[in-house]
Amino acid sequence: MSARYEGEWVISSLIDDRAERFGDERAVISLEGQLTYAALRDRAQRVAGALSALGVAPGDRVATMLSPSLDYFPVWFGVVWGGAVDVPVNVEFKGEFLRHVIAASGAKVVVIDERWLERLDGLDLPDLRAVVVLGGAGEDPGGRLTVSFADALAHDPLPRTARDEYDLAYIMFTSGTTGPSKGAMHSNRSALWNVRSWIDILQLTSEDVAYSMFPLFHVTARSAVVTSAIWAGAPIVLRDGFSASRFWADVREAGATYFAYMGAVIHLLWAQPERPDDADNAVRRAFGAAAPPAIVEAFERRFGIELIEVYGGTELGPATAPTRERKRTGTMGVVCPHLELEVHDERDHPVPPGALGEIVARPTGPHTMFQGYWNMPDETLHAFRNLWFHTGDQGRFDEDGFLTFTDRIKDSIRRRGENISSFEVEHSVQQYAPVLECAAYAVPSELTEDEVMIAVVPREGMTVDPGGLFAHCIEVIPRFAVPRYVRFLDALPKTPSQRIQKYKLRAEGVTADALDREALGIAVPRS
Repeated sequence: MSARYEGEWVISSLIDDRAERFGDERAVISLEGQLTYAALRDRAQRVAGALSALGVAPGDRVATMLSPSLDYFPVWFGVVWGGAVDVPVNVEFKGEFLRHVIAASGAKVVVIDERWLERLDGLDLPDLRAVVVLGGAGEDPGGRLTVSFADALAHDPLPRTARDEYDLAYIMFTSGTTGPSKGAMHSNRSALWNVRSWIDILQLTSEDVAYSMFPLFHVTARSAVVTSAIWAGAPIVLRDGFSASRFWADVREAGATYFAYMGAVIHLLWAQPERPDDADNAVRRAFGAAAPPAIVEAFERRFGIELIEVYGGTELGPATAPTRERKRTGTMGVVCPHLELEVHDERDHPVPPGALGEIVARPTGPHTMFQGYWNMPDETLHAFRNLWFHTGDQGRFDEDGFLTFTDRIKDSIRRRGENISSFEVEHSVQQYAPVLECAAYAVPSELTEDEVMIAVVPREGMTVDPGGLFAHCIEVIPRFAVPRYVRFLDALPKTPSQRIQKYKLRAEGVTADALDREALGIAVPRS
């Protein structure tokens, strides 16, 4: 079965083509059942019809807040089938985090799992007209029109809406730094160009089997795993999360040939007790970032797979990766053909090989990377200053063009594979009455990446109860972003212009006077 695709560079056209060519082949396999390519198209057409009946027109935004399941796919592709713009929402979002994404995108409709429906209560969402509820027949607490997903699937199918490859396909909100999270805009062309790049990096064919274990609101799962498998005509094995102890048995049973990793995944798999059948699997390649260089070769021998360290992001897609001819352990490979990458100093001059600086990028052709931030022209202009997109990441190229990522310059935090907006954490903490000021910043984690730490200045004459503060954070902040450490200060370090000098706080790390939420026995319940 050939994986070749020569249709329009439009996501809905890709789905249509795959249904025509591979109709009864399995597209998605999960513990709840399976979905063929033909069934996926049929359900997407019906969801598109239901959204159209709710007043969603081409170019309108639809927010989707769903866990990985078979139903996610007809929602995702039903949105684009009708020409609307998909706005995937992190299912941990609530409060200001959730309000900002829905309100800033101007979403007319939200498709949401019933278990999170109550999170819409009290949010100021002036553009939201209707809510589609999956998993039940709950009512929107804001009194807006509510439609069950079952009724949406029963709707008459909508013919595919013609869209251009340069039309907007999705807006993916990414971590804010000095302000709220920003919506990275991707056209059909840039979305599928990223996918096409993954096909080349991973050398995918229709004989492959994808293993998807990350949330479908993440660009890694969406682009590098799911849509790349659809492009290749390969089935997707869908799982709702990662378990280190059960991982290899499940991968083996599924016959998966590739998967993505990020965060502590490689570390956690390596830490599992060795078994004689560790290499008894069909996996050819795994790709991602944060594989500890010291164990890469031993990991590959133990499990019989190849690890591909890549550099990229929501805005760029894959930016660097090793090739069959060019691979160097400890680096993230060489620049992908759809981008130019350089490393610049603080005045935007290129630095020589081996020197550290900020990684900057620009496309080699139209719409081969994102098109800017939704309704944020000033932020877009600043990010693209001097005709280069500034990633906020620090790294260096060696003499042979291999990139090494070293750190983040941005004031964002990355924990367990999630990008966290320090600004939104601070805003949420400061809603706690006794708190005057707050600075959120990253400190090292024993599982790679970061832990979230906050420095808090109490209001004059008031005392902040640590237990009460952590309880507040658990109530209003997504689980992955709840601070682990808190430190109480009389004042935050600041510049003469009153900007908080977080680099000083980061340099001090977890100080002796910091309180550890875990040591206090305060756990963050799962959603």
